[in-house]
Amino acid sequence: MNPTAIFPVESFESFESFAYRRDREQGVRELVRLLQSFDRHYGDLEGIVSMRRAVDVERPDAHLPTRLASALTCLLSDPGFRLSELGFAQLIGLQRWIGTLFAATPFGNADHVLATMDLGGTDGALQVRPSDLARFCLLYTPDSELQLDVDALWAHHPRHTAALLLALLSPRFLGTRAAHGKRETLLGWLPRKLAELEFLETLPRAILHDVYMHCSYADRPDKHEIKRQINRLVRNETLLLGWTDPDLATAGTRRVDGKPVMVVVLEWFGAQHSVFRTHSASLRGLRRRFHVVGLGSEPHVDAAGRAVLDEFVALRGGFADMIETVRSTVARHAPSIVYYPSIGMFPLTIFLANMRLAPVQVTALGHGASSMSPFIDHFVVDEDFVGDPATFSERLILMPPHGMPHVPSDAHRAVRPRLGPEQPDVVRIAVAATPMKLNPVLMGACREIARRARTPVHFDFFCGLSNGLGAMQVRRFVAGWLDNATFHGTLAYADYMALLGTCDMFIDPFPYGNMNGIVDMAHLGLAGVCRVGPQVHEHIDAGMFHRLGLPGWLVADSTEAYVAAAVRLVDGHRERRALRLDLLERDAVQVFFQGDPTLLGERLLALADEAIGTRTARAAGTAQPQPWPCPGSRFPGPA
Repeated sequence: MNPTAIFPVESFESFESFAYRRDREQGVRELVRLLQSFDRHYGDLEGIVSMRRAVDVERPDAHLPTRLASALTCLLSDPGFRLSELGFAQLIGLQRWIGTLFAATPFGNADHVLATMDLGGTDGALQVRPSDLARFCLLYTPDSELQLDVDALWAHHPRHTAALLLALLSPRFLGTRAAHGKRETLLGWLPRKLAELEFLETLPRAILHDVYMHCSYADRPDKHEIKRQINRLVRNETLLLGWTDPDLATAGTRRVDGKPVMVVVLEWFGAQHSVFRTHSASLRGLRRRFHVVGLGSEPHVDAAGRAVLDEFVALRGGFADMIETVRSTVARHAPSIVYYPSIGMFPLTIFLANMRLAPVQVTALGHGASSMSPFIDHFVVDEDFVGDPATFSERLILMPPHGMPHVPSDAHRAVRPRLGPEQPDVVRIAVAATPMKLNPVLMGACREIARRARTPVHFDFFCGLSNGLGAMQVRRFVAGWLDNATFHGTLAYADYMALLGTCDMFIDPFPYGNMNGIVDMAHLGLAGVCRVGPQVHEHIDAGMFHRLGLPGWLVADSTEAYVAAAVRLVDGHRERRALRLDLLERDAVQVFFQGDPTLLGERLLALADEAIGTRTARAAGTAQPQPWPCPGSRFPGPA
């Protein structure tokens, strides 16, 4: 391999040198460079070299992360270490990579450094000097075992505390007992404290979207309430920066080839991305009723994504440039509808979703959770996926099961499944779960399945989005729970499908289930078990199982029922094999690719016509004032 030097040799070696020589200023500069590289490359270690040892990307070990963590320990345990407000604001947005770095090593966390700051409180809680607060915030990681009095910390310095707690909620992986427990507690505590703040100011804006997205992977029923406060702070910030809502007087009046205009704001939308698989067909179908103008950044919307649209407007430059491009595009096209297939993968969409850009604003299942924004009017969802409608802040647009057909992955190639013996010595169980979906309750269920089943089992964890440090962290986590498991990090789709085909069954993660993962399993005829709940992302799996014609006992409504169903499937060799042969003989996976992709356009056109008609009646004085927030209004706008 010819390293591309994501970290130049001098960057890694010089960081160690500066840290051990107590050159704090230069050490911090090198630390920022290292953490920024981790952030850009999602923790990837490829290309990282030192003068004495290169990282083996295929078989990574903890040598390099341990050296980095040791040097960081030296730098941040120095009592003379101080950070300016600007330095703190820069580093707190990267703090999660410090946590990931320690978690990828035998250290596990940075508690040994924090202990050097402890003043020895009588109640057992960690107490630090005000002068140590900044470095404490950098080193208190999700996996810390130390008790933290967040009320006292907030009373002393609410903005530093808010920044720290947002950083703790932002990582992709919060699967350990310590990290999962913190998330559960903070998602109940932090929303009401954020209500005391009016503007973002020094809060870490670059990770707000991660908090917004990743709260969905928690257990508590009120986990999405933090979105309301993020939305409120973002809305106030947009107005503070002068990004008032455009005048909607002519919205919906423009026609192109006789069709009204729809603006679609895209996040990740490429041929091999999950959102393309689930939403490209219905997006293409919208063109029958609308002139569809897409907005997105070129690196994240490829040629296949652009081909779905009538027009594509590339978002370039900095954040403000992108906002202005969206505003000018909306002003030029006067759309009837702005449609967000997903919200929250990037900060931009959260800001846009808290503006009124069109009379009708809609989101969908690109991320399976409510936006909690009063500026998003409707949520498009399959009627068999809904769960409890009360979990949505939006009005629901219920689509029939055939109303939003999927497309196969662009990388899909036919794979011949390995059926194996009718009664295998070991049953291989596939768990397709990105790191966000792993948690101690799920892992406890895996351990219990292995304990109860009469047949030995082996778990294959397929954890996409796991690279470098993140892969090391999750591999250690899985190994800590199960001694009969193999961890697979990010794989090429063909390699993933080939390995998946060697498995005998699957279990879906919970509380956040699968969608594309179930389609992949169905391609191979694998039957599995899922667990349902009130949230849409807890209910999709049940709808997909029903479409596949799988028996109802595979859909569990509790963790105990989930374990029992999995054990039955493990030990029921004839039953399991019969289910697989049936799925393959019927080519059951095709049910996901069949349907009418034009139905969504018909539903949305009716909404657009209703909105324009209502506005016309209002202009004539025969209806009430606008129900959407008016231009320039303070969040959340008129009810």
